[in-house]
Amino acid sequence: IIGPTAKRGFFNVAGIQSPGLTAAPAIATLLLDILHEEGFNLSPKDNFISSIEKPIHFASLPTEEQMELAKRNSSYSHLICRCEFVTEGEIVDAISRGARTLDGLKFRTRAGMGRCQGGFCSGRCMELLSQKLGIPVSEVTKRGGNSWIVRERDEVFSSDV
Repeated sequence: IIGPTAKRGFFNVAGIQSPGLTAAPAIATLLLDILHEEGFNLSPKDNFISSIEKPIHFASLPTEEQMELAKRNSSYSHLICRCEFVTEGEIVDAISRGARTLDGLKFRTRAGMGRCQGGFCSGRCMELLSQKLGIPVSEVTKRGGNSWIVRERDEVFSSDV
């Protein structure tokens, strides 16, 4: 911990790499003490969620559990990514957990990471993002910002088709 900076409330914590992750809880406790010393009035959130339910990885479930899950929720019987065996149910769950882009889905579900690199599933993933987020497909991005994958045709172009 380097300590406070000129910007009140901003602290430099450097040199934490993979092995340092085991020290992260202790570093967080130390930073909390420093923040108190700096005059920050901190209190726990009333709506803090201390643990989250692990997402379902359909392909790793035993066959019996896959069958039961598909009976309870048919979206788990619709395969979206053939290369990584990712179901519609997993995609919808990832969106409900915060995925907002194709890369967000990829990092959470592995859809698009297989042999075809999303050639088969990207379109369907985009449709699901569009439906579940209530946005046009043209607003779905690869990684946020201006990383659009498709754009709407303008009037001049569409009249030439």
